[in-house]
Amino acid sequence: MPELAAAHHIHQRLLRNPRAATAWTTARAITTRWYDHQQHLTHRWHTRLTRLCAANPHLTTTGNASPTLLTRDLVTYPETVALARTLTTLPNRPHRTTNDALTLIACRLGLARLTPNANDPLRVFLTHTHH
Repeated sequence: MPELAAAHHIHQRLLRNPRAATAWTTARAITTRWYDHQQHLTHRWHTRLTRLCAANPHLTTTGNASPTLLTRDLVTYPETVALARTLTTLPNRPHRTTNDALTLIACRLGLARLTPNANDPLRVFLTHTHH
């Protein structure tokens, strides 16, 4: 899948950023939650999961393990990288607003808009994290 290879290349460059480790941990927690709760990128992730299972039939025959859980990190990887990269480039508070950050993140994720509720981990991060 070309998007996985492209994300890996971006991830390698991202690792040079001093804020990369924190941004990666945060982004991974956010995309994992979105995936588990079927929020924001569900259609894209479902399509990628279907393609992964079609290309790797053993994923659907590995005993009791769910392909949905087995492939979660791989399925969400491109968006996790994009989110982590964006988080490293956000200006420090108070020079950014949550809405501006959400607009930028939506654009980087290829979404028309991103309107997380108050409990969404991305909104919590943007409104409560001090850099």
